[in-house]
Amino acid sequence: MHHLRQALFNVSCLATTFATICALSGPLRAESPDEVEIGPVVYQQNVNGVAVSLSATTYIRVATSDKKIKLNARVVGDLSDLQRKIGPIVDSFNLPKDNCRSFSPNNPVVSIPRKELSFANGAALFSVGGSVTMWECLENPVPNSKIEWEIRDVGFGIKTKVPVLKTWPGSPIKTILVTQPFNASLPVSLVTRNAHSVAVEFSKPDIELAGQYAFITKGILKIAGIDINQKAQDALQKAIDPEKLLLTIPDDLSKYGPTVTSSRFLDAAGHLSAEIELAAEIPAAAINDLLKTLLERTKS
Repeated sequence: MHHLRQALFNVSCLATTFATICALSGPLRAESPDEVEIGPVVYQQNVNGVAVSLSATTYIRVATSDKKIKLNARVVGDLSDLQRKIGPIVDSFNLPKDNCRSFSPNNPVVSIPRKELSFANGAALFSVGGSVTMWECLENPVPNSKIEWEIRDVGFGIKTKVPVLKTWPGSPIKTILVTQPFNASLPVSLVTRNAHSVAVEFSKPDIELAGQYAFITKGILKIAGIDINQKAQDALQKAIDPEKLLLTIPDDLSKYGPTVTSSRFLDAAGHLSAEIELAAEIPAAAINDLLKTLLERTKS
């Protein structure tokens, strides 16, 4: 019991040191005065050939309750580079662009000029705005032609230039049948699966069809085999990997098996971020060395 009281006293002293460092050290940007910042750790994700840089910062805080010593940690992932590059990521989607893929009235072309990833109503929100244009493409019955001069042997060893008619299939006849605008949004949440696992969860997409013939736009999208929301889910799953965020926790803390207590997306100074909170019970005999090690990390 005496050893536990002494350890708690030492923790109190080191916690005071934590708070002092937070208050006096310029590079530390902890959001709470009793937290110490470690990091950031920067890593890259390849999303459909687009390199996205993400950085994760861990904030450590000491807590004591019921004669137990706990370390609480917040891992905050900065997703601002993902926001900046959501345009090139959407541009990498394999969307139909050929307005004469076949000689038929079934040649959709999808254009998505608006691509955004933002924070709204407690979730990340992927949204796009664009249009589907259906083209009719017909084979031209009139061939293209031109006269070319070629050197020909006209007999008796005489060669001279003669006109030769060259023909090739006429340029296809293309006609726009209908152009329909659409807006689609996909809410994304960060959820706690269990004590050691966090996942990205997608809500039901909201698709707004506009224009005079809105009732056929959905059919056009289906005919074209386009599922923009599914493509977005696949891309965001690659980009926002909670397991990668958890791997940025300092090894000195990870070995004590911290458990996940909450997870969420948030707005950090106008940028989308992901936050995972964890807690770990630390043996009284190890707490002093652990805190000293973490303090040394903040100075490096």
